[in-house]
Amino acid sequence: MTRLDQYALARRLSEGVGLARVAIGVAHMIAPTRANELVAGPDAAVPTTRAAARTFGIREIYIGGGLFAATKVAPGAVRLLLRAGVAVDIWDTAAFARTADLPRRTRVVGCVVAGGFAVAGLVAETRLG
Repeated sequence: MTRLDQYALARRLSEGVGLARVAIGVAHMIAPTRANELVAGPDAAVPTTRAAARTFGIREIYIGGGLFAATKVAPGAVRLLLRAGVAVDIWDTAAFARTADLPRRTRVVGCVVAGGFAVAGLVAETRLG
């Protein structure tokens, strides 16, 4: 694979991470109960959980939208935005892993989703070369 092909792949991966973050954020903003059912289970309908989901949603829209836009108009910012997303995802993974009394399902799903985004961001950032 040529260096140009590697960069194109890294750019597409960065775009994908950005769009996935935006999609998750929008879902949490407009349908917080439904979007949060996998992680929160029956607690997804609790008003405090819905409010927290919406704050999570706007964060994801901001990071993901910024990342996607940067791939188009500000390539120099892509690496910084990927790193910001990875930092957030590592924090989220640790929060799910270390929060006492979380249901097992919430802990596992939270760690898998947040950890998966951390890995995707790291892979994209690494491939930018």
